[in-house]
Amino acid sequence: MVQPTLLVVERDILVRQPLAQYLRDCGYRVLEAVDAEEARQAVAGRGDRIDVVLIDVKGAPSEDGFALASWIRSGHSSIRVLLGATIAKVLHLAGDLCDEGPVGHLDYRSVLDHIRRLLAGRDDGSPG
Repeated sequence: MVQPTLLVVERDILVRQPLAQYLRDCGYRVLEAVDAEEARQAVAGRGDRIDVVLIDVKGAPSEDGFALASWIRSGHSSIRVLLGATIAKVLHLAGDLCDEGPVGHLDYRSVLDHIRRLLAGRDDGSPG
């Protein structure tokens, strides 16, 4: 059975590592990136093997996060994008860049639910 691969993009190590570990515990392969540049390198090197990119967009709209989502959507259409944010304006702006709409906040359960819905249509026997 092939495990889906997720890429978690988050500057804050205290957020990124526990979230990544939680997703690993749920049966996913998880890559981590500190910023958009690291994420682009990961996608360029493994784009065909990354299923979902989770980008946390905090506070005022982050051009890095939105630019990364746009770059993924335009050049790597097989990768699903999930943006997480806590500000209503950011959520509205993120809506067009996500496959299922943005996550209102990044609690682990809602992230996992969104990832499972994004992967639900696949027929590869993956968890989710």
